Amino acid sequence: MSKPLKIAPWVVPGDLQTIYDYHKQFSVAKAERIIAEYDRVVGLLEVNPLLFHERKDGWRVYPFDSGTYLLYYKELELIWLVAGVFHARRKPAWIQEQLSERLEAARGEPDSGANAG
Repeated sequence: MSKPLKIAPWVVPGDLQTIYDYHKQFSVAKAERIIAEYDRVVGLLEVNPLLFHERKDGWRVYPFDSGTYLLYYKELELIWLVAGVFHARRKPAWIQEQLSERLEAARGEPDSGANAG
């Protein structure tokens, strides 16, 4: 049995909502394309989380076609965790700091399966 994909609780109301709200100011169509692409990639990852190669830090990254965003996910002991969607022009050190904090937060959640990784 393969591991389930879990979306961290802050991704949709935090990351995606902020991205949607920003783009909606200029183009509702673009904002909706980004959300639709997120939905498509999550569906793909549920079926095949190995779709994107693992980086040296253990994270896998999906680069959005509809905007300059990167979706970060990682294999943990019991689950695949989608930890965030960040603007691609953010400093890599900032993104890594956010991912570290989010991984620690995920480890504190009940039934997260985030005890390894």
